Amino acid sequence: MKTWQQTAQQLPVQVRPIRGETTISYVFRLADANDLARPTILLGALGRPTRGLTQFLIDDYDVRLNSLALQRLETFTGTPPGRLRSVLPGLHHPGDALPEEIPAMRVVKAYNLHDPCDHCTARLPGRRAAKVYTLYFPVLCRKHRRWLATKTDLTHTPEIITAHRRHGRLLAATGDREWTYQQLHVANWIVSGWARSSHRTIPRLHELWQTRDNLLTGRHNLFNPSNLLIYPEAVALAEIFCDLEWRRHVAMVRERQMTNFYKRIAARLNQSGDFADWLSRPSMRLRRRGGFDWMANPLQQWISQLRHTHQKIRTEFYERHNGFSQTPFPETRHFK
Repeated sequence: MKTWQQTAQQLPVQVRPIRGETTISYVFRLADANDLARPTILLGALGRPTRGLTQFLIDDYDVRLNSLALQRLETFTGTPPGRLRSVLPGLHHPGDALPEEIPAMRVVKAYNLHDPCDHCTARLPGRRAAKVYTLYFPVLCRKHRRWLATKTDLTHTPEIITAHRRHGRLLAATGDREWTYQQLHVANWIVSGWARSSHRTIPRLHELWQTRDNLLTGRHNLFNPSNLLIYPEAVALAEIFCDLEWRRHVAMVRERQMTNFYKRIAARLNQSGDFADWLSRPSMRLRRRGGFDWMANPLQQWISQLRHTHQKIRTEFYERHNGFSQTPFPETRHFK
């Protein structure tokens, strides 16, 4: 009789899962805490696998469980139904194409895995290292003030921790993690472009980033800025990008009416009116060997793309209302 065919019973030693942990990592730590000879014994007891199981799966793989296998995992861990789903992302994906009449699981490739905060996991039962997914939310341990992707100490840069809280509130407000992540990705690309030429174009921000660079460990230079170095400014810009009223404003107003948008960004980044004027320029002047060159302003590229996407609805609106700007714009929900 296979282990997955035997009756499941609650294990004597329970292990608390880490938010974002892979199912394999959690099962291996649970097996280790209960002194099983091999972690694959417990993994194989969940259900019939679609391939051979080894302890090396923890580095790059996870498992998908059908409903019967999930019930067995809940029995082994002694947790109420549904609680593990809220912590282990792998359980959000049902085991499609698996038989339903027996406990079964499928081993799948897992991407964007990393180690959790070693300070947080130091006292957890089980000697094995854990693996967690890199979620849409940035990987930061507020308790120990560490950026987990690079294990950077944030003790002297509280503005990064504040930006992390604002990012969390932004995710809660939009209710769409993937779309919000896309806006942050675009904001990060724009601010990175600013940072590379900031020594000549935006000296106040350049000085701020330079100071932050000196306080952070690791390599975060402005010629190739890391996501961590510009994270507070990227989150601030993403907040504006996720505001549907401002998206509608950018998409619908005439180009000469964009001033308020630039002023909003300048105010959010604590910059002067000169910075707002600079944002409105279509290109940035860069020093090159042998003279100067020009590079397209990344913010203007984002604006052009958004306005192009809504060009038809903008044209129809002004034709229908003869250009009277006091007429209400179309509903905001169209501009997400």
